[in-house]
Amino acid sequence: MSEYISFLITLFDEQESRLIRCALKAKRDLFNEDCIQYPMEPENKMQFFKLLPFHVRSIGRIVDIVEIFDVEII
Repeated sequence: MSEYISFLITLFDEQESRLIRCALKAKRDLFNEDCIQYPMEPENKMQFFKLLPFHVRSIGRIVDIVEIFDVEII
């Protein structure tokens, strides 16, 4: 198992009425098992929100979080 875990986070941009997606790759030990299994619970969602860069957080609220296989930077 990798030391990293990746998520696709969808935010709602209220000003533009559109959905924005952001991939997040973070060290697995930043999350407890509950946060990984139930990312949309309010307290878990807030943990993800805090990890996003400011320019992404300023878009709006998180409306979906799903674990994805990986994020590759090339």
